[in-house]
Amino acid sequence: MNLVDTPGTNVILQRQQRLTEEYVPRADLILFVLSSDRPLTESEVGFLQYVQQWKKKVVFVLNKLDLYRNSDELEEATAFIKENARKLLNTEDVTLFPVSSRSALEVKLSYSNNNDREHHGEVLLSDPRWRSSKFYDLEHYLLSFLDGSTDNGKERVRLKLETPIGIADRLLTSCQRLVKLEYEKAIDDLTSIRDLVSGANSYALKIEADSNSWQKQISSLIERAKSRAITLMESTLQLSNIDLIFTYMLTGEKGPSAKATSFVQNDILSPALDDAADLLSEYSKWLSSSNTREANLYLECFHERWNSLVSQEESGSSDRTELVNEGEKLSIKALDGFSATAAAKVFEEEIREVATGTFGGLGVAGLSASLLTSVLTTTLEDLLALALCSAGGFLAISNFPGR
Repeated sequence: MNLVDTPGTNVILQRQQRLTEEYVPRADLILFVLSSDRPLTESEVGFLQYVQQWKKKVVFVLNKLDLYRNSDELEEATAFIKENARKLLNTEDVTLFPVSSRSALEVKLSYSNNNDREHHGEVLLSDPRWRSSKFYDLEHYLLSFLDGSTDNGKERVRLKLETPIGIADRLLTSCQRLVKLEYEKAIDDLTSIRDLVSGANSYALKIEADSNSWQKQISSLIERAKSRAITLMESTLQLSNIDLIFTYMLTGEKGPSAKATSFVQNDILSPALDDAADLLSEYSKWLSSSNTREANLYLECFHERWNSLVSQEESGSSDRTELVNEGEKLSIKALDGFSATAAAKVFEEEIREVATGTFGGLGVAGLSASLLTSVLTTTLEDLLALALCSAGGFLAISNFPGR
């Protein structure tokens, strides 16, 4: 039997407290010594609660028995200790030995020079001081643990076997509790991740709907410019504007631009281009701001739940180029490469082509009429030729609006 005297519970140094606690799992039996002047102090209660977790066999020793003036005080103290021990250790079997270790020590020291070892026990029992110290009951209980034939000896074997089993059970219980906590944490993490994914999907739908609104603004801007250009072309290509039409025909490609062409360039295309660029810039800022704000919300959530996975300096991206998709890149490229001057030039060339095709056909009809009247001999034939040429000229003029 190894009897280990630990520092105790109510100690100054924390390492001494830990040393006592570390011996508990290894012990088969715990002798818990209490003082009669202050039984079951706060530190002792805390220690017993710790012992109960390991389900160890505890034998209480109430020292300083001689402080009690009579048996009634002793019974009251033992009843108090047993009642509280049952609650703390969650057991009905509480073993308590009240002793006076000072009296027992004095008696043993007085017989220390006695060479009669065989009758040493009988001599002690005959001494009233030894009997009043009640130390014999404690010694008898402990020594009976060494005898395997006694009930205490059999209990010793059982406790010895239960010690490693109890440690293993304690470890398994702790592991099970940790695994359960990790499992619950994983469930919470999974729920949080699902919430994040759901939030991201909702945000994507919202951004898509809002982006459609921006796209409608761009489409509306283009349609207005297109409508103004068509209206201008229809008002320009009229027979009442014959002087303007001849201006287009006579100036040629290298001549100065007509007033209508300048209007297309300066009043229709250039403002529309500027408005489109401004609108696309506002859209880019809005998209960047929205995505940055949303990303920071996700990062805050990560910092709260998974702080080790996110660096403290990390924040939502504010680089707009990272947020622009391929379609938007084509839009930006189209705006950057669009020239209002070149587009107005194409407009002018197409009007000139229409005017030339129409009035060129009219000139051919007039020339044909002159030739026919000079060749034909009768007036009737001249009138018929003029009528045919006039019909050709009318057809050329009538196709002018369609062209």
